[in-house]
Amino acid sequence: MRWSRSRLYSSLLALGACILLARTVVMLAQGALMVLVPWVSSLLLAESLLDVTTLLGSVRWWVREEATRERFALRAGAAATLLHAVRVLIFVLGRTGPWVDFDVRPEQRALHAGRWNWGQLYFAAVLSVLGVIGVVMIWRWRRRRKELGRFG
Repeated sequence: MRWSRSRLYSSLLALGACILLARTVVMLAQGALMVLVPWVSSLLLAESLLDVTTLLGSVRWWVREEATRERFALRAGAAATLLHAVRVLIFVLGRTGPWVDFDVRPEQRALHAGRWNWGQLYFAAVLSVLGVIGVVMIWRWRRRRKELGRFG
């Protein structure tokens, strides 16, 4: 077995999926489904399913190194990244501005205020923006390569 670019990219995608999945599992273990309103909880569960799908897709891509595996894994990863960015945007909007705590159940608002700090908020927002920038850059790079006829 040799390490190719394809295996490196699939490994990086798997790492990213594992990071998002680990954070989601921590949130679930801390009782996020009881704190968040149902529609935000459903976004959290949908993101966890996309993270698992991305992880499995990247493992399949790593094993087989086929272009069809690559497309599936990258699309699932892009969807997970964008959904995560939407969830972080909801989190940020729920901590600031006129919509304070719109994403938290009313009975949990007092307890939820002590569960986060501004450093976590900024960190999550910056990483989500970087993730979206990464998705756009990869999408543009793949599109350019496809237009030049150098891509599967």
